[in-house]
Amino acid sequence: MRKYTWAVLTNCDPAHEQEFNEWYDTVHLQDLLRIPGIVSAGRCKVADTQMTMTETGLSLCGPAALGLKYRYIAYYNIETDDIAAVLKEVIARSNTPQMVISPYLTEAFTVMCERPASDVMA
Repeated sequence: MRKYTWAVLTNCDPAHEQEFNEWYDTVHLQDLLRIPGIVSAGRCKVADTQMTMTETGLSLCGPAALGLKYRYIAYYNIETDDIAAVLKEVIARSNTPQMVISPYLTEAFTVMCERPASDVMA
């Protein structure tokens, strides 16, 4: 089996941030974990303090200085020999009773990363 980490960056309607976070943490993560191949998941909020490389070395900065426009990042560890099939299943379930999407989700961007076979997730 090949191993992947799927990062999903999101934003929500600021007026409904609490409802969005509750949906993501208690409903959406569980819906995705029911998809064959998705073996674990987690989620975090982008911190106000970031770090970047400047001409003089590493420097602290805020998310805006890095061009980060998303406030949340979810990550899914996937084990499969057919990543396209897993993603097609995500698409098929999206906006159905199997995977209700919050009306407060305003933006999403995803990045799929293939991990080396020797990668060990602790």
